[in-house]
Amino acid sequence: MFAHHRIFFFIPFLFSFFLFFSPVPPALAGSDPFPVYDCIKDNVAFWRDIYGRYTNTQGVVHDSRDLGIVYEVIDLEGVWETKARKRDQQRIEAVKEKYARILTNLANSGACPQSQEERRVVSLFGPGAGPEDFRVARDFLRVQSGQKNIFREGVIRSGKYLSEIKSIFRQYGLPEELAYLPHVESSFNYQAYSKFGAAGIWQFMHDTGKQYMTIDYAIDERRDPIKATHAAAKMLKRNHERLGDWPLALTAYNHGPNGMARAKEAHGTYEKIYKEYNSKTFGFASRNFYAEFLAAKEVARNYKHYFGSLRLEPPVNSRAVALPSYVHVNDLVKHLKVDMATFRSLNPALREPVYNGQKLLPKGYQVRVPEQGAVLRMAADIPESIRKEEQKRSSIYVVRRGDTASSIARRHGVSVQELVQANQLGRRAAVQVGQALRIPKAEQQVVQLAVLDRKKTGSGLTPLPLPAAPPAGKPPELAPQGVKVAKSPAPPEPTPPAEPSPAKVPEPEPPQAPLLGQIPELTPQGVKTQVSPGGIEAASAEKAPAPAPVAEQTPTPAPVAEQTPAALPADVPPAYPQAVLGNFAVEQVGKKKGLLYGVIRVEAEETLGHYATWLGVRAWDIRRLNGLGYNQELKINQQIKIPLAKVGKERFEELRFEYHKEMEEDFFAAYRVEGSREYRVKGGDNIWALCQAEFELPFWLVKKYNSGVDFSQLKLDQLLVVPLVVSNS
Repeated sequence: MFAHHRIFFFIPFLFSFFLFFSPVPPALAGSDPFPVYDCIKDNVAFWRDIYGRYTNTQGVVHDSRDLGIVYEVIDLEGVWETKARKRDQQRIEAVKEKYARILTNLANSGACPQSQEERRVVSLFGPGAGPEDFRVARDFLRVQSGQKNIFREGVIRSGKYLSEIKSIFRQYGLPEELAYLPHVESSFNYQAYSKFGAAGIWQFMHDTGKQYMTIDYAIDERRDPIKATHAAAKMLKRNHERLGDWPLALTAYNHGPNGMARAKEAHGTYEKIYKEYNSKTFGFASRNFYAEFLAAKEVARNYKHYFGSLRLEPPVNSRAVALPSYVHVNDLVKHLKVDMATFRSLNPALREPVYNGQKLLPKGYQVRVPEQGAVLRMAADIPESIRKEEQKRSSIYVVRRGDTASSIARRHGVSVQELVQANQLGRRAAVQVGQALRIPKAEQQVVQLAVLDRKKTGSGLTPLPLPAAPPAGKPPELAPQGVKVAKSPAPPEPTPPAEPSPAKVPEPEPPQAPLLGQIPELTPQGVKTQVSPGGIEAASAEKAPAPAPVAEQTPTPAPVAEQTPAALPADVPPAYPQAVLGNFAVEQVGKKKGLLYGVIRVEAEETLGHYATWLGVRAWDIRRLNGLGYNQELKINQQIKIPLAKVGKERFEELRFEYHKEMEEDFFAAYRVEGSREYRVKGGDNIWALCQAEFELPFWLVKKYNSGVDFSQLKLDQLLVVPLVVSNS
C-alpha cells in the first residue's frame, strides 16, 4: 500500500519550458524526493531501531500491521546453526503464544485488563481500543530479529564501492541517496545469495537481471557491484518514469512495477495505497520496503551516531579492460602477473566454471585489473599464444543404470577426481540414475540425451531420488508411504531485512528464423541415439531394479570394483540434493508444414521466456506453435513443441542444462540441507504459495524431495517432504 501523492498546479509556460530542458529531471527537483509520510513514521522509527539499536541476538515482538506496537524484546542466539535456530524458533513461538493468550483475555473481558501485564499491553494500543482490536491483533503477532551488528558490517563493506555507486546514480540523473538501498537488500554483502536465487548487493533475481546484465554459466554480473549498480539505476529510473515518484518506484523494486502500477491505478497515492491496498502479494516486506529504505538511509548517513567511529574498507582502485578474444583465466592471470586472489576479488561476476577451466573468459568481456601502469600495459597486449577462437562447449552425460563414477570417467577419458570436482559429487563420488553430469575437459566430445521409458511415469527422464544421508545423525525410519520424520518447527522469521526483489523478466522477442534439424530414429523404448557433436549422451530406457546402496568412494581414480552401480532410487529424499536431476532432452523431433520442431517436457523454474532466449525466437512463436493463449501458464511435465531455428537441438539442451546447473550450484554454494520435515497439505494450498511463504524454499528443491507428486493437483492431507536448509556462512 505504497504511493506518494502530488498535487499539480498550473505552471506558467516559461517555467514549464525551463523544467523540460533542465538537466535535472523535474520529478527530482524541488522538495525532498523521499518524504516521510505521517502514516509510516512509526514504521521508519521501528526499522531505525532494528538497524541501529537491536542486534541479531534480540527479537522484537511487534504487531505486523502497526509497527508502533512493540510488545517486548526477547533474547535470541541469532546464528544459522540448525539446533540454535530451532531453539530460537521455540523462544519465538513461546512468546507469541504468551501474547496471544493476553490478547485473547483482553478480547473476552471486554478490554478490561486483569493483571499488570494486561494493563501494559492495553496501554500500547492507546485510548479507544476495544475487544475486537485485541481479537484481531492475535493474528498479527510477529518477531523481527535485530540487525545492528549486521548493518554495522555493511557500513564497513560499503566503503569499497559507495563513492562509485553514488557517482553512477548521478550519471543517470538520479538521487545519489539511492546508493544506500543495498543496506536493505543485502547489507552490502557482495556474496549475498537468497534461497530464491536473488544475487549480489542489489539482490537481482535471475530473470530480471537478464534484462540488464549478462547472466550465464560463465558470468553472473549480478555479483559485480559496479555492473549491477548500472542495472539497478536503469531499473529504478524506469520505475520512476512509469510511476511518477520515488516512494512508488522504490516499492516497485520489491513488489514489481506492474503490481505497483495496478495499485496506483486503484488508489492513486502512496499514502492511500499504504492504508487501503489489499493484495495477497503485497505482504509485509513490500508494505515496509520504502520505510526500510528511509531508515537505512538515515542510519547509514549518520553511522557514527549509531556505531561510533568505523574504519571503512578503502575504495577499489581498478580499471576495466575489454578482452580481445576468449582466454583461459590461468593464462590471463599469468600474463598480467597478478595473483589469482586479487584477480578474483576484482572480478566477482566470474563464476566457478571459469576458474576451474570448464569455461573461458568470454571475448569482449571487461575484466577489472589493478590500476597499475605495468598491469594496464600487459592488459592492452594479450599475446596470440593464449587467445582462443571460441568458448568451450559443455559435454553432458546422463547417468544410466549400472554406471559408476569410475566407469563414466574412463569412458570419457577423464579422471574420477576431475569428474567429482566438475560435478561436486562429494566424498563418496556417488552418482544416481538420471543425474546429468558435466564431463570436464572434453571440449570436442559431446553426447546426446535420451529418454527413459515413460510407460509408467509419463514424465521422461525424471528419476526418483536416493535415501537421505544427512551429514550427521541417524538415518530416517522408512515407512510404507515414504520417510517417517519427526516434525520440526518452521524456520525463525527471517533475519534478512527484505525478500528478494525485482520482478520477472518479460519474454524476449528475437526474430524467427527458418527451422533446421534432424529427426532421430524412434524405437519402442524411447530414442535410439548415437554419439554426435553438441548433445547429451543417451541413458538406457530399460526398466531398473530396486534401489541399491551406493558405496563410498574417495574423489580419486578409485578401482571400479569398489563402487556400487547406480540404480533407480526409491521415492524418498535424495542422498545428494546437489545432483542435477531433470528431463533436459529434446525427446523427439518432427516436422510441421515443412518446419522442424522438437518436443520437450517443462521442468521446474522454466518459462516460455527461457525457451525463447535459448532458441533465439520469440515467445509468441512458441505460443503459436503450441496453441497457447497469452495468459496460459506452463505446468510441470507439460509437453511443449519448440521451433529448432537459430539454435539446434544439441545447443538448446546444453543451454538448458547450464541454466539448471548454474541455479543449483549457486544455491548449494550458499546453503546446505540438514535433514527434512513433513508437511500435510491444507485446504487452499498451492505449491507456489507454499514454497514462498511456508517453506521459504525454491520449488526445484522441494520437487527433488517429492519426485512422485503431481504438484498441479495437490490433495488435502497429502504428505510433502520439506528439506531443512541452513546457510553455509
